[in-house]
Amino acid sequence: MIEIAVIGGGAAGLIAAREAARMSAEVTVFEEHEGIGEPERCAGLLSLSGLEKLGFSANGSYLQNIVRGAMIKSVRGKWRILDAGRPIAAVVSRRLFDKEIAKQAEQAGAEIICGVRVENVKRNENSFQINTSGGSYRSRWIIDAEGAGAALLGRFLRAGSEPRRWIPIIQLLVENHGLDRRFVYIYLKNYLPDFFAYLIPIDESVGKLGIASRNPGLRKLLKKFLEEEFPGVRCLDSFSHVIYTGHPIDSTALFPMRFIPVGDAAGHVKATTGGGVIMGGLIAARIASAAAISLKKGSPDMLIAEAREMIRELERIAFLRRLIGRMNSPFLGILIALATSKLGGFYLSKSGDMDFQASSVLGFHR
Repeated sequence: MIEIAVIGGGAAGLIAAREAARMSAEVTVFEEHEGIGEPERCAGLLSLSGLEKLGFSANGSYLQNIVRGAMIKSVRGKWRILDAGRPIAAVVSRRLFDKEIAKQAEQAGAEIICGVRVENVKRNENSFQINTSGGSYRSRWIIDAEGAGAALLGRFLRAGSEPRRWIPIIQLLVENHGLDRRFVYIYLKNYLPDFFAYLIPIDESVGKLGIASRNPGLRKLLKKFLEEEFPGVRCLDSFSHVIYTGHPIDSTALFPMRFIPVGDAAGHVKATTGGGVIMGGLIAARIASAAAISLKKGSPDMLIAEAREMIRELERIAFLRRLIGRMNSPFLGILIALATSKLGGFYLSKSGDMDFQASSVLGFHR
């Protein structure tokens, strides 16, 4: 009998496994791919403060670059700069980063089984039967970190994230971008009304370039963007995926059911940027720790309260995104101008937080 089964070996699932194992719970992770970190489907831009909260060094083998701000190109072609004046984010290789989390989880005592797909889950009184491509298992708790789509979650709980808030994305690894590696670059385009395009430098030549939109013909839009902004780059690699821009599932409300979604499966993603490693990881850590405490008949209330507050922050970020999405271009331009003004830059450099975005804007994040 497994005490806590984690479905999915991405960042959220592995962080959950690490934290539960550190609290002496018996944990098994089921990952459908043959190796951890494969395929790599993330730009890997993570806040330094978030990395620290999750217990990771900014100098690990996964580090590719350190950035201090963002350059934003408006629809009208005008550049604005958000400069914190200090290092604020790391660019990491998600393949190596996830492998590091897996290493820490195994060192804590978790078992990770790769190349095994969970096909079905059934509740049997006080436990769950987990049917996989490699056999059947029983577990007392399940943490569902299966990622985008979350088919098991939909079948088991008849719940899920907002389907219309998933946006297709194409990301390229390119060289010869020629931009300052200290900044990330955001491009607002009329033909990308749902999201934006970006370039995240790894160094002065190589970077991660992405474009996301619900508009049909995304590859044609990518070609148009490259012709406009990066006619000289060479593509080294590419992948297609989806990002989430909707509201999160309140996993804390599902805690009594002992089948709890985390990470992308629960929409624990910043709706403004599609980034979910830090916030999803922080929530998953608390959910898993609460489950481990419950197994020992302790009180999980404090951890559940902390997870709930983080989910509320994601709710506020989703609301903020929808509010901005309704703004016309001139008003959005004014908002960007204010944020990138001297006063706005000073405020963001002192009070801004890449992860607690809504609270930073509202001025009550601690």
